[in-house]
Amino acid sequence: MNDAIKQQVNQSTGEYLLYTLYWLAFFLLVLPIPSNLIIFLLDGGSLVFNSNPIYLIISTFLTAVLTLPFLKFTLDAQNKSEVIGRLAIKKVALFPLIITVLLTAAFVLLEQWLFGFMEVALPDFMLEVEAQTNSLLAKIILLLAVVFIGPIYEEVIFRGVAFYRLKKTALGVSGAIIIPSIVFTLIHWQYDQVEIYISVFVFSCLMGLLRHLSGNLWYCIIAHMICNLLALGEIIL
Repeated sequence: MNDAIKQQVNQSTGEYLLYTLYWLAFFLLVLPIPSNLIIFLLDGGSLVFNSNPIYLIISTFLTAVLTLPFLKFTLDAQNKSEVIGRLAIKKVALFPLIITVLLTAAFVLLEQWLFGFMEVALPDFMLEVEAQTNSLLAKIILLLAVVFIGPIYEEVIFRGVAFYRLKKTALGVSGAIIIPSIVFTLIHWQYDQVEIYISVFVFSCLMGLLRHLSGNLWYCIIAHMICNLLALGEIIL
């Protein structure tokens, strides 16, 4: 009897994991198609990755907006209140916010020190972005896309939807942290250094741990924003 129940639980977990990966693929691969099509048309039919800040914010913003109607289905929610609750969007308290800011800054500084020690070069795509960002308007647009819209979208998907779905399976908190972090690392395909991929994976796991310990998605979003802001400072200042 126990074996039958265990087998049923494992099957349910496997199915839930599979459907969660389907949803992640939908959000990350399918939903960006309309925005990428617009960029394709704006860029005269070029299939080459374009680091123009205007195109970047168009793509990021449209993809984030297109995600909203599907959140209710991915979270098995009946209404807006349940969506907010299952995403763990709550009020931010001052003390946890200060701790989040300090720990995130410490992580970024440690990362930069290690990269400097190991002589990890700035990725090529960041050099392309730097070359395209040659005006104040371009810097503001890039800031909006990378520091605000991007982190909100990614944290809602990974530490919101994926974390909620996987945590309630037999995979538990560990699975809810590690599996989304693997996908999170893989979608950052623009990097070409192994050290950066390792850093991205560690950062994503820390965001999952923060989501678990705080029970509040906002701290993950804020930490992600700070990380992106400090990284962006290398190319726009």
